[in-house]
Amino acid sequence: MSATYAPPPAPTSRRWVTPALAAVPVVWCLAVLVLMRPDAVAAREAIPFEIKWLVYDESDLTALALRGANAHAGRLPGRMDEPEGVDDTRDFAPYLDGYEQPLADRYYLEYPTPTLALFRLGFLHRPRDPNLLPPAVADGQQFGIGFHHPRDESERATWSVLHDGVVAIVVVMTASLVALILILRRGYEPGDPRPWAWLCVLPGAVFFSLNRFDILPAMLTAAGFALLARRCDGWSGAAFAVAALLKVYPVLLAPVILRHLGVRRGVVWAVAFGGVGLAAMGVSVATLGRESTEGPIRVQLSRDYVEKSWTLYGAVLPEWLAQKEQSNVRLAVLAAAVLLAAATRPAGLPGLLRRCGVVLVVFVVLAVFWSPQWIVWFLPLLAPLAPRRRWVGVAAVLLDAVNYFNFPVLFWILWNTVQSQDVLDVLAAAMIWVRAALWLGLAAGLVYDEWRATRGATG
Repeated sequence: MSATYAPPPAPTSRRWVTPALAAVPVVWCLAVLVLMRPDAVAAREAIPFEIKWLVYDESDLTALALRGANAHAGRLPGRMDEPEGVDDTRDFAPYLDGYEQPLADRYYLEYPTPTLALFRLGFLHRPRDPNLLPPAVADGQQFGIGFHHPRDESERATWSVLHDGVVAIVVVMTASLVALILILRRGYEPGDPRPWAWLCVLPGAVFFSLNRFDILPAMLTAAGFALLARRCDGWSGAAFAVAALLKVYPVLLAPVILRHLGVRRGVVWAVAFGGVGLAAMGVSVATLGRESTEGPIRVQLSRDYVEKSWTLYGAVLPEWLAQKEQSNVRLAVLAAAVLLAAATRPAGLPGLLRRCGVVLVVFVVLAVFWSPQWIVWFLPLLAPLAPRRRWVGVAAVLLDAVNYFNFPVLFWILWNTVQSQDVLDVLAAAMIWVRAALWLGLAAGLVYDEWRATRGATG
C-alpha cells in the first residue's frame, strides 16, 4: 500500500470526548420531550415554530407511531394506497368531525413488517384493543394527525396514545445514536485512527436520527463492520440482516462484503445474513400472513415519481428516467454499480467502506423520491475514512449542512416566512444542484481513493 494511504498514528485518547459526544443526543432528546405537548404529538403552542422546527418534526414520528398503534390494535397491514391527507395540516378538526367510515380492512404500512416490533414499543404497556384509535385517526394521514391540538378529553386520550408511541421511538433512536458514537469511538480495527465520531453530533445527523428511525439500521451497520474487522463473521452477518430488515439498503452492500471476505469467511457471513433474514420474514408470514408481509414491500417498490419533489430528476438527471416504465433501467444501473464494486477485492476494510459508500451514492442519486435523512446511512462509512482522508470529513460536514438546510430550514421555516415565491423556487433549485455536486463529488473521490489504494497495494 502506498504511503498516501498508510494509517496515521492513533491519536491520544481523551476520556472526556466520548461522554461529551454522547451527551449531545441525550440533551436533544430531552429538548424534544419538553417541546411536545404532554397529551399530543404536536409541539406546545408557546414554542415559536422557527425554533421548534430546528429540533423536532411531528410528521414522520406520527407516521411511525400510527403504524405501531394499528399493529398493537391487532390490525393487519397491506393497504396499498396512502390515506389522503388534509391540505392544511392545521385543519384536521373538520376532517375528524366529519369522518363516518368504519375501519378499513387493512392499514397502510410503507416499511417492512419487522419494523413493527420497533413501532409498537410505546404501546406495550396498554392492552391490545381493536378500538385503540378511532377510525378517523387509525386510517388517517400522519400530517394532519401529528399537528392536531386536542380539543376535549376524548381527543386528549386518543392523542396521548400516539404521544407514548412517539416518546418511545425518540428514546430508542437516542440510544441508537449514542451506541453508534460508542462503536465509532472504539474504532473498527484495533490500532487504526479513531473515526470522526463527532460527525454524528452535527445538526442534521442528530435531527434526522431522533426524528426518523434510520439511525437504528445505521448503528447496526456500524456494528456489522466492527464485528467484521474482529473476524466475528456470523455475528456481523446477523447485524447486517437485522439492519436490512428495517431498511433495505444494507442488502446492496452484501455482494461487496462477500467479495471482501472471500469464500470461507463469506459462507459464514452469508449463512447468518440469509438465515436471520429468512427467519424474520418467515415469522412475519406465519403471524401476519403472506399478503400483509408482501404488501409493504410492494408499496416501497411502487413509489411514483412526483414533480418538484426535490429529487435530481428534471435538473441533473433526465426526467424520463424517473418514470415507472424506466424502473428496470434504474435497477440495471444500480446492479451494475454493485457488480463493479464487487468485481475485485477491496483494499482492506477502508476499501470496503469506500466501495459501499459509492454503492449508496448511486442508490440515493437514482431514487425517485428524496429523503434528507439518508445522510445518516453514510455515518458508519465516512466517519472511519475521515481521519485517513480529511476531504471525506469535509464532504460529510457539507452534506449534513446542506440536507439540514433543505429540511427543516428551507422546507418548513423559510417556506412559511419568506414572502417571495420566486426566491424560494431559486433556493430550492440551487440546492438540488448543490446536493448533486456533493453526492457525485463524494462518489468520484471515493472511486479515485480506492483506485489509488488498489494500485499501491498491487504495484
